[in-house]
Amino acid sequence: MTIAAEASFPVNVCVDSPRGRVSVSQFLGAGPVVIAFHRMWCPFCQQAARDLAAAKEQLDSFGARVLLVYREDLDTVRTSCSQRGLPFDCLSDAARELENAAELKRISIGRYAAFSPTKLVRSLRAGNHLGRAKTGRLQGRGTFVLDRDGHVVYAHRAVTAADIPPISHVLAAVELASGNCETGQCTI
Repeated sequence: MTIAAEASFPVNVCVDSPRGRVSVSQFLGAGPVVIAFHRMWCPFCQQAARDLAAAKEQLDSFGARVLLVYREDLDTVRTSCSQRGLPFDCLSDAARELENAAELKRISIGRYAAFSPTKLVRSLRAGNHLGRAKTGRLQGRGTFVLDRDGHVVYAHRAVTAADIPPISHVLAAVELASGNCETGQCTI
């Protein structure tokens, strides 16, 4: 079973934040919540984070909160997000509890290599384990937009390394989740 639009997101699963353990439910209520599962080392994830940062003013206008969820430990996540100047809540899901609850599929290394072989080889030579399990599969990646009640308005699950959601789709979903759309005016 895959979490789809209109389903409830697993909002009670805890992850690590600079403020301690938090759950997605703690971010609900004020406006839409964008949850993006990224890989720290992935250039496509970094681009998706830059796209979200570039749209921060629009996201803020709808009262949206953006949560970037990484697999690395909290200190690594905090340092990296600070160095990249990401203006969002950066969270650590090192135990993959939220990733698993969100039912993200893992991507094979071969699919990543097909899109960016040079970067994959460079990362492996640098000693990066790339979030691999013994199966040779990389961490799942996805972006979800939730309404104030934790229902999924938009779900995008990556099927390849380069598969990032268009920022226009994320913004349309945030607008829809904010309740600022008149019937038929917002399309994703």
